[in-house]
Amino acid sequence: MNKLNRENLTIIDLISEQHLVLRKLVEDRWMEISNIEFSHTEWFLLSKTEQESLTISKAATLIGISRQAMQKCAKKLEERGYINFFYKKDNKRDKYIVLTETGRDCCNKNNNLKKRIENEIIENIGNVKVKDFKELLKKDWLK
Repeated sequence: MNKLNRENLTIIDLISEQHLVLRKLVEDRWMEISNIEFSHTEWFLLSKTEQESLTISKAATLIGISRQAMQKCAKKLEERGYINFFYKKDNKRDKYIVLTETGRDCCNKNNNLKKRIENEIIENIGNVKVKDFKELLKKDWLK
């Protein structure tokens, strides 16, 4: 999209546009270093699980899909050796997700890849702008 057309876009459209460009770049660069393919939902689940143990229900809520769809996604990742399921001692009802060593390795490689792309962005627009933008993104914009 040329610069003229972007002038009339809302902040929502501008962020969405950049998100699509960045997601595609991450996916393309991932495929340059690995022959392992992951869907958007699978990457989301791996990334969130890296941050904290989640239940299937919590993960489904975070991404905005049905519990059944998330269960199917998680089952595929388990079969491929990237996650395991476990129950907490005090909660035998909810199944939690944890990364395997292979899952952690993929997340680490992907995080390093994203850091390199972030460094490219810093080179293009400057460290201060990236830092300020990240701070803005962390805020709750709607009250």
